[in-house]
Amino acid sequence: MRESDSSEATLATTCAVCGGKARVSFRQLDIPHFGGVMQSLLVCEGCGYRHADIISLEQREPAKYTLRVESPEELNARVVRSSRGRVELPELGVAIEPAAEAQGFITNVEGVLHRVLDVLESCLRWAEDEPRRRRAEELMERVRRIIDGKEKVTLIISDPTGCSAIISEKAVREVLHDTEG
Repeated sequence: MRESDSSEATLATTCAVCGGKARVSFRQLDIPHFGGVMQSLLVCEGCGYRHADIISLEQREPAKYTLRVESPEELNARVVRSSRGRVELPELGVAIEPAAEAQGFITNVEGVLHRVLDVLESCLRWAEDEPRRRRAEELMERVRRIIDGKEKVTLIISDPTGCSAIISEKAVREVLHDTEG
């Protein structure tokens, strides 16, 4: 991934959460085998609210990417998720759904797994009963086994805007039709 020739732009704005001073920055990136994207990041100086997104600078078809992760090397595959992208790890029963405050990100498969671990750690802290705590612990152990290369997983990203992708020669891309997603 490399930054394009354009520079980063930063604008002052008002935080939608607390009404305080916030800054939003925009940066154009060129992602090999994917193309140009605009990365935006809003940060509030008052309450610390953050919001990030990825916007493709090219017209794209709605798409679904599937990658079967079977080796530790495949954890390095680049993952681009726009705020409209849905991420699934079907073997774990995990789905990251797009929502009004969903955030886009650029990471790799391992980074996605670490995001899942962060959510599971929160679930463990807030679990109100023993079965939920056990389930969170079991899923955390499975995610760690995947990161350690001891278990396989399938990563799926579906995006009606086509702005999300898995950048890997092994990833399978399908065009989504109106009823899919």
